[in-house]
Amino acid sequence: MKNKIFITTLICFLIATASCKKDNFKGPDSAFFGTIKDSTGGGLIEQDMLNGTNIEAYEHGYANPTALFWGCKINGEFRNNMVFANTYDLYLRNGNFFPITKMNVEIKQGDNVFDFLVVPYLRIKDVDIKWDKTANKIIASFKIEGGKSMVNLKRIALYAWSDIYVGDPFKFAIQGGGDVQAFIPSILLYSTSYTLSIDLNANNNSFKSGRNYFFRIGALADVSNQGTVRYNYAPYVKITL
Repeated sequence: MKNKIFITTLICFLIATASCKKDNFKGPDSAFFGTIKDSTGGGLIEQDMLNGTNIEAYEHGYANPTALFWGCKINGEFRNNMVFANTYDLYLRNGNFFPITKMNVEIKQGDNVFDFLVVPYLRIKDVDIKWDKTANKIIASFKIEGGKSMVNLKRIALYAWSDIYVGDPFKFAIQGGGDVQAFIPSILLYSTSYTLSIDLNANNNSFKSGRNYFFRIGALADVSNQGTVRYNYAPYVKITL
């Protein structure tokens, strides 16, 4: 009986040892990082934390390659430090800019810096977000420019949240009505100035004295035949109340 137990234990040990042997495949040897930039002026294309732009990558050398998804930061930068050196077909998905054609990119061993140059649906410019202490309001003023002439304006909003990921998915529910303006898709004129506000007195359940809050302008374009259209954003502004 003892011999049977010993033999069974030995077999299990040998199987477990064999299954733990290292394979001969090398690990990722490359980093791929860079930015998504406006082709006019070179500004970063700000993103949402959720529903932001993804880089969809297909590695060459496979009959049916699996899609790899590399996310972007909210400021328009991206980084993936675990990439295999090879040639890839790259697509930008879920963008807030006019789609670009498939890109064939060679990623070499080591660091690879790459900038995608795109045309945003909207550019939010001349942004000024400040705390009017007398009125106890956050007031944002700005202008909007279309990336192309066929772009109309559908909605603008002033978002507030307790951290830097502020945007349409992450925001306080604001009372008072001054933080959002919707349009029957209207022609954009860069000469038009827009103003949005948040009444802090009317929203004192969300905003507490002495804390940091983050505010960000978002604008949604109306443009046809482009698939899903995402919000364009200006960089967030931190205000300590």
